[in-house]
Amino acid sequence: MVAEDGVALVACRFVREHNALLCSADFGPLFMDMYLHLGQNSVVLGDGADEKLKLLLAALVLHAASRPQADTCAWTLHLESAGMNLFGVAENPTGHVTGQLFTENIRPVGGNVLHAELAGPGGVRRRSSVDFKGDDILAAAADFYVRSEQRPARYFALGGDQFALLTAQPDCDTAWLESVDGSEVAARTADLACAPLETRHYRFCCGCSPARVAGVLEPTLRDDLDGIFDGDDHITVTCPRCGTRHELARGLFDHPHG
Repeated sequence: MVAEDGVALVACRFVREHNALLCSADFGPLFMDMYLHLGQNSVVLGDGADEKLKLLLAALVLHAASRPQADTCAWTLHLESAGMNLFGVAENPTGHVTGQLFTENIRPVGGNVLHAELAGPGGVRRRSSVDFKGDDILAAAADFYVRSEQRPARYFALGGDQFALLTAQPDCDTAWLESVDGSEVAARTADLACAPLETRHYRFCCGCSPARVAGVLEPTLRDDLDGIFDGDDHITVTCPRCGTRHELARGLFDHPHG
């Protein structure tokens, strides 16, 4: 399966003989756009931090692909010893994926924690948190399934930028799910005789703009706009989702719009 124009194509297959869902993708195009975004914002992630962000986004997107089309999934991963937070969000309705890494003003909490938020149709939101040990992001994501989703799942790094997620469905053969190795999973993702139930498209894109950021901030800032602008025509605000810096004109708050 070939992806173009920065799109990661997530193939979702049902493993009928074992009652499990297999989601897999080559995230190379999405990762490339992530690096382009970081470069455009003069962000350099050293000491393997970029690899951690890539793993979080891959795990999150595969999770989102296993969810209904109307869902939006956001994860924040706190790594205590590294003093960093990883954030990612995957929107199924738009196929947009974005995220960033925070290393400043990180509050210690005593251990590693994955915070998850699910936004569904009708304004329904669900939040959960699980603590975990070690710095294996894929293992932490799998542990989230067991403890929050309350069903087993396994993530697989298949080489290069290819990753897969295997999740239990009703009457799953859990013995097989817990014992299957990466080579069999890779073979199943490449089996042309097993067509995907569906293929979902994801790209690295926040969709933020000065107008949208102003629209989000306006209810909070409206009572002190004069003090905040302090005689200036613009203020600089960083998008909390992707880290893009936006110059916001005072007029955007006088007439906010999305």
